[in-house]
Amino acid sequence: MAGALSLAAATSAGAVTWVGANASTSGFGVHAGLSLLRIPVIGAVGVEGTAERGWGNGASNRYAVGATLRDLNLPITRVDAFATIGAEYSNSFALYGEGGLRGPLIGSAGWRAFVRGSSAGRFGAGVGLELRF
Repeated sequence: MAGALSLAAATSAGAVTWVGANASTSGFGVHAGLSLLRIPVIGAVGVEGTAERGWGNGASNRYAVGATLRDLNLPITRVDAFATIGAEYSNSFALYGEGGLRGPLIGSAGWRAFVRGSSAGRFGAGVGLELRF
Protein backbone atom coordinates (compact mmCIF):
# COMPACT_ATOMS: atom_id res chain seq x y z
CA MET A 1 0.00 0.00 0.00
CA ALA A 2 2.79 2.44 0.89
CA GLY A 3 4.51 1.68 -2.43
CA ALA A 4 1.34 2.53 -4.36
CA LEU A 5 0.98 5.83 -2.48
CA SER A 6 4.58 6.84 -3.12
CA LEU A 7 4.20 5.94 -6.83
CA ALA A 8 1.04 8.05 -7.03
CA ALA A 9 2.81 10.97 -5.32
CA ALA A 10 5.80 10.73 -7.67
CA THR A 11 3.49 10.60 -10.69
CA SER A 12 1.47 13.65 -9.69
CA ALA A 13 4.58 15.61 -8.64
CA GLY A 14 6.11 14.96 -12.06
CA ALA A 15 3.05 16.08 -14.04
CA VAL A 16 4.34 18.67 -16.49
CA THR A 17 2.73 20.13 -19.58
CA TRP A 18 4.44 22.04 -22.34
CA VAL A 19 3.54 24.07 -25.43
CA GLY A 20 5.83 25.47 -28.05
CA ALA A 21 6.37 26.85 -31.51
CA ASN A 22 9.05 25.77 -33.96
CA ALA A 23 10.42 26.26 -37.44
CA SER A 24 11.90 23.33 -39.33
CA THR A 25 13.27 22.49 -42.75
CA SER A 26 9.76 21.44 -43.84
CA GLY A 27 7.60 24.16 -42.24
CA PHE A 28 6.55 25.91 -39.06
CA GLY A 29 4.12 24.87 -36.37
CA VAL A 30 3.15 24.23 -32.79
CA HIS A 31 3.50 21.31 -30.41
CA ALA A 32 2.02 20.45 -27.02
CA GLY A 33 2.47 17.59 -24.61
CA LEU A 34 1.88 16.09 -21.22
CA SER A 35 4.13 14.01 -18.96
CA LEU A 36 2.30 10.95 -17.71
CA LEU A 37 4.89 9.24 -15.52
CA ARG A 38 8.14 10.46 -13.98
CA ILE A 39 10.84 7.78 -13.84
CA PRO A 40 13.49 8.60 -11.20
CA VAL A 41 17.01 9.21 -12.59
CA ILE A 42 15.82 8.63 -16.19
CA GLY A 43 13.23 11.31 -17.00
CA ALA A 44 9.53 11.36 -17.84
CA VAL A 45 7.29 9.44 -20.23
CA GLY A 46 4.50 11.37 -21.94
CA VAL A 47 2.57 12.13 -25.10
CA GLU A 48 3.06 14.96 -27.58
CA GLY A 49 1.09 16.27 -30.54
CA THR A 50 2.31 18.48 -33.39
CA ALA A 51 0.69 20.49 -36.18
CA GLU A 52 2.87 22.10 -38.85
CA ARG A 53 2.20 24.15 -41.95
CA GLY A 54 4.55 23.52 -44.85
CA TRP A 55 6.66 26.29 -46.33
CA GLY A 56 5.14 27.70 -49.54
CA ASN A 57 1.79 27.27 -51.25
CA GLY A 58 2.29 23.73 -52.58
CA ALA A 59 3.81 22.25 -49.42
CA SER A 60 1.75 19.79 -47.38
CA ASN A 61 0.87 20.19 -43.72
CA ARG A 62 2.03 17.69 -41.08
CA TYR A 63 0.07 16.32 -38.12
CA ALA A 64 1.69 13.96 -35.62
CA VAL A 65 1.15 12.31 -32.26
CA GLY A 66 3.71 10.26 -30.37
CA ALA A 67 5.02 8.84 -27.13
CA THR A 68 7.96 10.79 -25.73
CA LEU A 69 10.74 10.25 -23.24
CA ARG A 70 11.76 13.69 -21.94
CA ASP A 71 13.92 15.33 -19.33
CA LEU A 72 16.90 13.03 -19.93
CA ASN A 73 19.40 15.07 -17.93
CA LEU A 74 22.83 15.62 -19.47
CA PRO A 75 25.26 15.85 -16.54
CA ILE A 76 27.21 19.07 -15.94
CA THR A 77 24.85 21.03 -18.22
CA ARG A 78 21.49 22.70 -17.87
CA VAL A 79 20.41 20.89 -21.04
CA ASP A 80 18.27 17.78 -21.32
CA ALA A 81 17.50 15.43 -24.20
CA PHE A 82 14.25 14.00 -25.52
CA ALA A 83 13.18 11.25 -27.92
CA THR A 84 9.76 10.71 -29.49
CA ILE A 85 8.26 7.97 -31.67
CA GLY A 86 4.80 8.03 -33.18
CA ALA A 87 2.58 8.37 -36.23
CA GLU A 88 2.29 11.31 -38.61
CA TYR A 89 0.16 12.37 -41.55
CA SER A 90 1.49 14.50 -44.41
CA ASN A 91 -0.25 13.37 -47.65
CA SER A 92 0.14 9.81 -46.30
CA PHE A 93 0.46 8.08 -42.95
CA ALA A 94 3.94 7.17 -41.70
CA LEU A 95 5.85 6.37 -38.53
CA TYR A 96 8.37 8.91 -37.31
CA GLY A 97 11.16 9.31 -34.80
CA GLU A 98 12.42 12.58 -33.38
CA GLY A 99 15.20 13.45 -30.98
CA GLY A 100 16.75 16.59 -29.69
CA LEU A 101 17.93 18.87 -26.93
CA ARG A 102 16.19 21.43 -24.74
CA GLY A 103 17.63 24.15 -22.56
CA PRO A 104 16.50 27.06 -20.39
CA LEU A 105 16.11 30.70 -21.41
CA ILE A 106 14.09 32.76 -18.91
CA GLY A 107 11.74 31.37 -16.28
CA SER A 108 9.62 28.59 -17.74
CA ALA A 109 10.67 29.45 -21.31
CA GLY A 110 13.34 27.44 -23.07
CA TRP A 111 14.82 26.62 -26.46
CA ARG A 112 14.50 23.35 -28.36
CA ALA A 113 16.50 21.86 -31.27
CA PHE A 114 15.54 18.59 -32.98
CA VAL A 115 16.07 16.19 -35.86
CA ARG A 116 13.39 13.95 -37.31
CA GLY A 117 12.98 11.10 -39.75
CA SER A 118 9.99 9.10 -40.97
CA SER A 119 9.24 5.78 -42.62
CA ALA A 120 8.04 7.77 -45.66
CA GLY A 121 11.62 8.93 -46.26
CA ARG A 122 11.13 12.45 -44.93
CA PHE A 123 14.00 13.89 -42.88
CA GLY A 124 14.36 17.29 -41.28
CA ALA A 125 15.60 19.41 -38.42
CA GLY A 126 14.39 22.49 -36.61
CA VAL A 127 14.55 24.89 -33.69
CA GLY A 128 11.90 26.43 -31.49
CA LEU A 129 10.76 27.92 -28.21
CA GLU A 130 8.90 26.06 -25.49
CA LEU A 131 6.99 26.94 -22.30
CA ARG A 132 6.74 24.41 -19.48
CA PHE A 133 4.01 24.43 -16.84
